[in-house]
Amino acid sequence: PAVLVIGGEMPRRSVVETLPHDPFVIAVDSGYRHARALGLGVDVLVGDLDSITKDDLEHARVNVPILHTAPNDKDQTDTELALQYACTHGFTEITLLWGSGDRIDHVLGVLAALSHQSLSSVQNLVAWIGTDRVEVMHGPRSYDDKVTTGSTVSLMPLGTSVDGVTTHGLQWNLHHEVLTSQSARGVSNIAQEATISVTIETGVLAIVYPGFLTQPQIKGETDS
Repeated sequence: PAVLVIGGEMPRRSVVETLPHDPFVIAVDSGYRHARALGLGVDVLVGDLDSITKDDLEHARVNVPILHTAPNDKDQTDTELALQYACTHGFTEITLLWGSGDRIDHVLGVLAALSHQSLSSVQNLVAWIGTDRVEVMHGPRSYDDKVTTGSTVSLMPLGTSVDGVTTHGLQWNLHHEVLTSQSARGVSNIAQEATISVTIETGVLAIVYPGFLTQPQIKGETDS
């Protein structure tokens, strides 16, 4: 499994408890400082290195096995480059850590990167954004998860539309339906059972658990 730590605000320290055992850690530019603060040993530093501090860069040159650098003048974001690195090296489980920030363009940019078709072969793709947990499904795929009954679950299309959406265990279930990016229909559903399931045929769907890190949770399991 690969864990990407990107820049912006510091991720919640409690997120470390959710990570897979012995992950391959990819720090993205200034995310290197966050990785160090979380006690994660970095295997690769990716990016144009325009926001990492001088001290952190010097530390990385000594302690990180691989520095995968890019020019400042480029078409892809550092996050996209890191995701591309993980895919190229065959990782089928990717977790992204981000403390978030106050720029909506960065939020949209990260979600756009997670919806790229190159990630369709990734079996488990999750992003921790602030206190929220976001599971990203590239269709066709099925997903099962143990949840806390009464918790909020939002289903958000990434892209134009997600077809063939079927759910079980939610207050408002869907049956082979379509969710489009022009509608907020999937926002704020509620788990009615201890296990929920979501199946999609085509498209990319974000399953969002708002405030996950601030609430008592049951450790989930996913099947793809």
